[in-house]
Amino acid sequence: MVNLYRRGRIAEKKVVNYLKERGFRNIRRSKGSRGPADIYAKKGNKKFYIQVKYGSASITRKEITRLRKLARKRRGVAAIIHRSKKGKMRWKFVGRW
Repeated sequence: MVNLYRRGRIAEKKVVNYLKERGFRNIRRSKGSRGPADIYAKKGNKKFYIQVKYGSASITRKEITRLRKLARKRRGVAAIIHRSKKGKMRWKFVGRW
């Protein structure tokens, strides 16, 4: 059985592949789950700070605040990508500067 941390990292890898298919570049994953963003990416001249959630996981208000602060500080876009167990990706933008 796969633990929740490992399942989340697998979901992040699948989101990275999804972003590459859609023309994002300079895609980097955070080391572990310490920072507010799981993935950092660029498209055009916009920077994206992305938090990935998988399955029934939901983002907390504290996580949203941390993600928005990071994006504001670095003048980027804060986004959440929720990956369902069926593989669908749903975007939610929580801040743009």
